[in-house]
This record gives sequence, structure tokens and C-alpha cells, in this order.
Amino acid sequence: MARFAARFGILAAAIFVVTRPTHAEPTAVARGLVAHRAVYEMTLARRADRADVASASGRLVYEFTGNACEGWSSRFRLVLSLANADGTARVTDLRTTSFEDGDGRAFEFVNQNLVDGRTVEDTKGAARRDGDQTRATITAPAPRRVDLPKTARFPTEHMAAMIEAATAGQSFAEIDLYDGSEGGGRYVRTAVVVGREQTGPDDTGAEPAAASSLTEGRRRWPVEVSYFDPTKAAAGDTTPEYQLGFIVYDNGVSRRLSLDYGDFALAGRLTSLEPLPSSPCK
Repeated sequence: MARFAARFGILAAAIFVVTRPTHAEPTAVARGLVAHRAVYEMTLARRADRADVASASGRLVYEFTGNACEGWSSRFRLVLSLANADGTARVTDLRTTSFEDGDGRAFEFVNQNLVDGRTVEDTKGAARRDGDQTRATITAPAPRRVDLPKTARFPTEHMAAMIEAATAGQSFAEIDLYDGSEGGGRYVRTAVVVGREQTGPDDTGAEPAAASSLTEGRRRWPVEVSYFDPTKAAAGDTTPEYQLGFIVYDNGVSRRLSLDYGDFALAGRLTSLEPLPSSPCK
């Protein structure tokens, strides 16, 4: 889910800069992430007058399997129909598959993006952390290498770090992320704002699928993530490229998505949630 973003407008009381040893055992939070399949119905939540997008609808499917010892695999697919004011529509189909090892040293990915059935991106690569050096090797569409900061986290690490900040009572975290998106040529800087932990009965009236054994009795928090181009941020540009909002549970399940692209925003309503087979981490 690390590609998207939205806004809650919560001011942080403290900054929690997330770092990680170059070779670390999986944390308790990482060990608690649960294999699952989630489906979200996507709709247009907001649009500015200047926005090209007049309507939007689609579906997002996310599958997450594995464990902190053997590593995690994920599959992500977002099919979205977007129409402008004159009714002209296009269908985007974003597909991602990845594998990440349990100690955060290696990450493999394949990213594809199709528009009206035509491939506009087909990227394959891998990244590896070796001591203080982290480097991505892109093998398609053309071979190249990308040096990354040692602070860069891979997607599952990024999710675990957000939950770790939440469970520690932190309201703000800065976490660098590398997920291979946009051709795999860069990382992004994320600013994570964690809201107050939600207690009491879970309000799942708008998302009945969330009333599940995967969420029952779990700790949960509203989270917003803003994604920044680090080169622009270094130059003083504080405008995020996009933002993501959601409720996250302490086992990595998410719901009530909000994806904000500036001129328009999408809402993601959880319509299906099911556990997937997973061997225990020994």
C-alpha cells in the first residue's frame, strides 16, 4: 500500500526518525504481521474545479503472505476507470508483485502499468542492503544501478515501522521508502502522522467486511502518510507528491483508505477481507 496517500491534518507533537541496524532480527511487530487478502471498492471522494478527473471507479486487490523468518510476498493490483468532464474515459491497470526477506536486506519487485490495455511501464529489479550500502539493480526495461541511502526501508519494513511508531505512542515518524515504483530510479521520503489509538468497539458499519477475526480485538490507529521527492524537499519544497490515509491494525490489516492526488481524491472501502495460509515464524 506504500504507493498512495491522504490527509488527516493532525499536528505532530514529536518527531520519531526511524532508523534500523543494517542486519537486524525481525521485530515483534514484524513477526505479528498477518497473511491476508483485502479487496477495496474505489470511488471518487473529491475533485477540484480544475481537475481533469470528473468520475472514477474501480477495485484494488492486495495479497500479503509469508512471515518474518522466511520473508514476505505481496501482490497488488489497482484497476481504475477515470473519466473527464466530456465523458472520455481511460482504464488504468497497476500491478505489482514483490518479495522482501525477513531481515530487511533484500527486496525484489516487478511493476507494470497499463493504460487502456497498453503497457506504459514494465519494471523489474531488486535492491540489497550490504553493510552501510543499499543499492537497487534495475534489469528491465534497461539495466542500471541506483544508489540508495542506508535509511531507505522496503515496503513491509515501512509498514512495520509505522506500526512500531504507533505502538510506542509516537505521533510522527519520518521514514525513507524504496518500493521500486516509477521506474525504480529513486526512493521517497515519507512523513507519517499517527492519530490517537482507537479503543472500544470497532465502527465497521460502512465496511462490514472489516468485522473479521483478523481485526477483532486488535489495536488500531488512524494514519496519514505524505510522500515527498527528497531532492525537492532538500530544496525547501514542502508540498507532498501525494498522500495516503487509512486505519491500520497492529497486524498490518488496513481499511478506510483515502488517496489524495491534490486535484482529486479517491476513497477505498473494504469489501472483502480473508486470511491466507501462512506457516508460523520459528
